Amino acid sequence: MSYTGVLELSAIRKHSKSIISTCYYEGALKMTRPIYLEKDFPSIYLIHVGGGYVDSDTYLTEISAEEGAGLSVTTQSATKIYKTPKKPVVQRTSLKLGKGSVLEYLPDPLIAYEGARFIQETTVRIEDEACFFYCDMITPGWAEDGSLFRYDWIRSKLKIYKEEKLIVFDHLLLEPDDNMGGIMQLEGYTHVGTFLILSHKADKKFLDGLHEAMEGFQDGVRFGLSTLPESGVILRILALNTGVIEKMIAQAHAYARHELLGRDIVMWRKY
Repeated sequence: MSYTGVLELSAIRKHSKSIISTCYYEGALKMTRPIYLEKDFPSIYLIHVGGGYVDSDTYLTEISAEEGAGLSVTTQSATKIYKTPKKPVVQRTSLKLGKGSVLEYLPDPLIAYEGARFIQETTVRIEDEACFFYCDMITPGWAEDGSLFRYDWIRSKLKIYKEEKLIVFDHLLLEPDDNMGGIMQLEGYTHVGTFLILSHKADKKFLDGLHEAMEGFQDGVRFGLSTLPESGVILRILALNTGVIEKMIAQAHAYARHELLGRDIVMWRKY
């Protein structure tokens, strides 16, 4: 299959430091050189050189943190999806975490404009004692008349395997219509955010502490926290703007980093 963009990235542990061992990209996907905002963890910024996803685009991203390695990955800016009159945009992402590794995969928001159709498929394979942070933010683009929810549909599937056992399957389908904000849909909200944590240290005490850390967010937002079958927590957020979702995920990320990794938050300073 021919892709619009392909990116492969792998980190290994060498002595007391994680380094990038594999780095390959072609087409519309690129990445920066590793930046060591922490002395032993590289940070990578993913870049789309085309300015946005358009009709029939397909993308493949494969990222791995080998045994004991640490890697932080984010994007340079929000991902924009424009009108797709013929075929939807397809983005496939494969993430692998070796034993005792840490992978933070925290892309900027996805913005879908009028007539956009988008399929996102993310597959994660995780080994024992690994720690995984993942976020996903979906926001509607603005139409010329100032209205929201002009995209056609977005389908996002997240599958997480541990030792070939499927432990998480999250399927989110957003298909706007006149009742998109109604009961059993988005309940009057317009933006969706997800922050997922997998760690053998993420127990009931951690969940309670994370809930306390999020209690300051009450106005114009609804959120829920749930435990996962294999030592993990998922935070789901409904809001009316992107900013509050970003702040909530940043707060949850900072708490998780401190409690699970013994590390302070890293400021990526993208803007």
